[in-house]
Amino acid sequence: MKEDILIEKIKGDCPICNKIHLVEKRKRINKIKIKDEIIEYEEVYLLCPKTNEEENEYANAELMDTNLLNARDAYRKQKNLLTSQEIKAIRKKYGITQLEMAQLLGLGEVTITRYETKQIQDEAHDKIMKLIDENALMALDYLEKNKESFKNKERYEIIENNIKRVILKETLNYLNKQEIEAKYVDYSKETIENGNKILDINKIETITNYIAQNYPNLYKVKLMKLLWYIDCISYKEDNKSLTGLVYTHQKMGALPIAYDEILKLPSIKVQEEIIEKEDYFMCYHISPNDNYRGKKLSSKEKNICDRVINKFKNFNTKDLVDYMHKEKAYVETNSNDVIDFSYAKFINI
Repeated sequence: MKEDILIEKIKGDCPICNKIHLVEKRKRINKIKIKDEIIEYEEVYLLCPKTNEEENEYANAELMDTNLLNARDAYRKQKNLLTSQEIKAIRKKYGITQLEMAQLLGLGEVTITRYETKQIQDEAHDKIMKLIDENALMALDYLEKNKESFKNKERYEIIENNIKRVILKETLNYLNKQEIEAKYVDYSKETIENGNKILDINKIETITNYIAQNYPNLYKVKLMKLLWYIDCISYKEDNKSLTGLVYTHQKMGALPIAYDEILKLPSIKVQEEIIEKEDYFMCYHISPNDNYRGKKLSSKEKNICDRVINKFKNFNTKDLVDYMHKEKAYVETNSNDVIDFSYAKFINI
């Protein structure tokens, strides 16, 4: 069992010493047997610091439910099944309740409720939930197929329109990705220009959302510089960039090809802001997307991102641009030139 970590101290009625005082809310990795398999999961518990008794830990009913759900979700991840949160995210995407999702899929009325709270789904049900998540057209098809399950016509039409909006969004996303890939048609092989990495749009989305979660006041120009430094460090250490982006020499520093299209990816949460200085101009604020469910970064990839984030966390846009302008990669290239990754060994970070 790994060392436990203090989360916070909370005031409560402690059943260990029968007094009201601050108890420690802690977490650790524990093990449990589920379906004849030993599963590691995150366990949260409460500890009484005022007693010397060996039995000084306890969990209330809410924590016990949370721990059981964490254990089941750990099992699901190990078996490549949707977690309870991922099932909820599918419902949220289509704007439907637990009952409505069960009706849409032709399942028992409490099936989805059970899957989100206490029961691990079977592979067949997991497959159809993944199907409607990955393809909104299939969600619309299931809705039509099980139309008779919906007694409220108005609610049915609302759900139908919700799904159609998702279809439109997915279509625009597909076209946007096609546009990005079209701009990278000349970089379809691993070269020094793309850092020996074919364009990986999913990785770009994952890294961008990770940066947004950990970098305050993230704007377009900052994001593009951070991506460049992240890719350069990866190339410098492993002879391969993380994203496959190709960067060019522009006025504000290194800028990836198709940067505008990248910001239009639906997983990247961008808000337009009007800034007034000497004149009005538009800037693009990137925020964390709490609904993003892409593949997670490896520990090594996180480490590279963290090093760049920590280096520039307190830089404003001008500071970061000025810093990048001093890099050999910028000084020795001309406007619109591709900044290939041979310069990665010289980066100042």
